[in-house]
Amino acid sequence: MRRQRREAKLNANMNIVPYVDVMFVLLTIFMVTATTISVGIDVDPPQTDSSQAVAVEGDQMMVISVDSEGNFYFNLADEPDQALSEGEILDLAHLLFTENPNIKALVKGDKTAPYGRIIDAMSLLQRVTHQNVQLMTTPFEE
Repeated sequence: MRRQRREAKLNANMNIVPYVDVMFVLLTIFMVTATTISVGIDVDPPQTDSSQAVAVEGDQMMVISVDSEGNFYFNLADEPDQALSEGEILDLAHLLFTENPNIKALVKGDKTAPYGRIIDAMSLLQRVTHQNVQLMTTPFEE
């Protein structure tokens, strides 16, 4: 009796389960690290001996920050700074002031920022709020 030989068939399927596992691990790592990173800008306001604290309740404060290169960042209460254009800041400030006319408007400029850009930020807020815009400073450390 003669044996019949069967040729072994090649299994050409690719097992993707390990790749899916790796992708889930990478996704988990990304999600965990993305929530722990605090995004902010490095603005060092000038120091003065006549600083007064501003009493603000809840989300009643909008801040335009100007970094050392003259870029604008918008901040509302405890939210992270958002890099926005002048037009976007104007629209957002108008919307916020319409919703809450008692909102405080502040400009936080870096001490090395171009003076003209700080004036531009103040002008943006004054156009919307029609009130005094305050400058943020830090007190002298003794």
